Amino acid sequence: MFLQRPEFVQNLPFIPRDVISKNVVDLKIDLPHMPVWRKYARIVLPHIGLILLSLFYVVGGAFIFYHLESPNEMDIRRDTMELIEKERNEMLEYLWIKINDENYSEEELEQIALERVDNISRILFEAFDTHYVGLSLLQSENVNVTQGTWSMTTAIFFTSTLLTTIGYGNLVPVTSLGRMFCIFYALFGVPLILITVTDIGKFLSEQIVWLYTRYARAKHRFRDRLLQQQQQPLSSGAAELASASSPQRSMLRAQLHELGLDNVHIPITLIAAILIGYMSIGALLLASWENWALFDGFYYSFITMTTVGFGDLVPTKREFYIIDLFYIVVGLAITTMCIDLVGIEYIEKIHYFGRAISGARFALVNVGGKMVRVPDLMRCAHVLQQKYGQRKTSGKNKNDSTTTALLHQFIVGVEPMHQEILAIFDLLTLAHLPALNPCQV
Repeated sequence: MFLQRPEFVQNLPFIPRDVISKNVVDLKIDLPHMPVWRKYARIVLPHIGLILLSLFYVVGGAFIFYHLESPNEMDIRRDTMELIEKERNEMLEYLWIKINDENYSEEELEQIALERVDNISRILFEAFDTHYVGLSLLQSENVNVTQGTWSMTTAIFFTSTLLTTIGYGNLVPVTSLGRMFCIFYALFGVPLILITVTDIGKFLSEQIVWLYTRYARAKHRFRDRLLQQQQQPLSSGAAELASASSPQRSMLRAQLHELGLDNVHIPITLIAAILIGYMSIGALLLASWENWALFDGFYYSFITMTTVGFGDLVPTKREFYIIDLFYIVVGLAITTMCIDLVGIEYIEKIHYFGRAISGARFALVNVGGKMVRVPDLMRCAHVLQQKYGQRKTSGKNKNDSTTTALLHQFIVGVEPMHQEILAIFDLLTLAHLPALNPCQV
């Protein structure tokens, strides 16, 4: 009994089995011959160019912010210091006059002194909050107003935290030109830095996958050798079968590696250990040169790596700003790597949950050396059950074993020796498949 091939199967191009076998073994991409250094240069140069462009954008923006905000800061600091000095002298002079005046009682003098102290306290608070005046500037007798809050180092730190969307808020533009430039600067800079950090994170994830793949293969080879040493001596037929299948398995593994079908799933515990370990190292370094507690350093690392940036803890040692920025950028790349390795995998599982079940109608099963789709196999099994199931059989009937074997052949099917070939067969078939109308599938 022959079943009609479905329309989906009829539209597939015919590919002889020897051609499929040859393509499975010799499937390679023919690339033009070029020197090795040019191949690596074509791979590396775009990434290096992206990093250099991001560095130029950060430093160039810092240079513009510095020249927009620094002169305004100097004027504000100079005016604020003059105001503080004036108010302090007036307060001392006024109190001295009132104390020497006998017409004022002790309660009245105390009230006058409190008013003057409240006034100077308000001025000092505004100077500390928005006028770039710090304690070291007030305590210094020879004030060097050129050493302001805005410098090239702090400007680079500001642009880096701005473009990475961390935004501590400890240093902000206050001029109209500075704020206008900040809008357009972040409008183009945030996507650029996001792409750069994602690219670095993708590179790190590929290296982690490569290292873990090497580790997994070494572990499998060690386990196979250990099992071979511990196994009992095989029979002659089993030994021949094992010796024949071993080269085929090696060949298939090599072809799957070239086609990218040997995906390795990185354990989530390993990714979490990398992230927590990096934060712990940063916590130790920050606690040592910022005089923070160890937990405060870890808290700052976590808030920064997640781009929350509360601003309650901010590095203040300018001599370590470059190291801080390097730590932040690498940490953001590691966070992106964790999302790339773990998050995307689970997102795809949730997104495509249930579609794999409906896609089983396109699966192929090897039955008697022929590739048959699962729905066709089930229809054939149903016909055989109706045809042979009505006959009365006995335990001594010679046809019992034949009928049972036939039903088992069509219902259960023969498990392919190498299921990996099915994936390669699907790739070769889809490569020659024309555009299909979704309504016909």
